[in-house]
Amino acid sequence: MKQTFLILVFSIFIFNTAQAQKYFGKSYPATQKVDEYYDSSDVEKPHIVMGKTELAKGFRSLEKCQEKIIELAKKKGADGVVFSIDEEVYGSSNSNYATANDKKKNKTTVSSSGTSVDLKEKTVKATFIKYNK
Repeated sequence: MKQTFLILVFSIFIFNTAQAQKYFGKSYPATQKVDEYYDSSDVEKPHIVMGKTELAKGFRSLEKCQEKIIELAKKKGADGVVFSIDEEVYGSSNSNYATANDKKKNKTTVSSSGTSVDLKEKTVKATFIKYNK
């Protein structure tokens, strides 16, 4: 019972932090269609930057993250979103192991090996734009 309660509380905490999305900028009346861009030089229409958001931990796939940002952009009244993705190395993991072989009399051979893996965190950033009318 106690374990079930702890799992439930932990799940709610993870769900809430995964769904939290911060936005910094202006809001306009909601829009139904948002254009997607992946470089600011691709935006050919005159526009202003109305705000920014980013999503780090808590997304299962980049597609889901993108959908979530587009929904927020519609609510905030954006006409377009310029996406970018950053990858930051925040640590590394090392594993080392050795093996010894005693097959020959009075001789022992030892071999060792190791691997190192960078731990990375991806952050999807989005700039919301509003076209000049």
